[in-house]
Amino acid sequence: MKTVILKWNPAFSSYNMHHYLSDLIDMVTEYEPDYNWSVWDWNQIHEGDRFFWVKVGMYGQTGIVASGKITSEPYKDEDWSGRGRETYYVNFLPDVAINPDALPILTCEELVKAIPDFEWDKGHSGLVLTDEQAEKLEQVWADFLKKNEAAFSAAMKKDNLVDLIYMSR
Repeated sequence: MKTVILKWNPAFSSYNMHHYLSDLIDMVTEYEPDYNWSVWDWNQIHEGDRFFWVKVGMYGQTGIVASGKITSEPYKDEDWSGRGRETYYVNFLPDVAINPDALPILTCEELVKAIPDFEWDKGHSGLVLTDEQAEKLEQVWADFLKKNEAAFSAAMKKDNLVDLIYMSR
């Protein structure tokens, strides 16, 4: 199993922050959105691989907003940017998704400290981590989730659509 980093900059992506929050509402209300994302290392990625979705850019918190599983083999499709590039995508399903505007996320700064030999805040999406990087990321992610367990549990119990988090059961 590989670990894939999906990078997302809402400032220029065809998938904006409003769309993410709408999908997060859908996940919380028991509907699972059908996600797909472009991947650079498409020839190394397979169904069942792990992913981490990293929000990058200049606006709002940057860092991991979701994690989960790749649910398809890579497939070629139309370039999302409209530039006509050869582009491959994978489908994926989150097991954790966090509203970065309302709750803590594992920030790009923390990721750089933990795994300095990976470019977290820019570059291509759909890059595969080395086994050593993936193992370190899993530990850092588990520690982050445990550290913020109380905040996430409280957000999941609230009956509002501001402090949103989705965690599969």
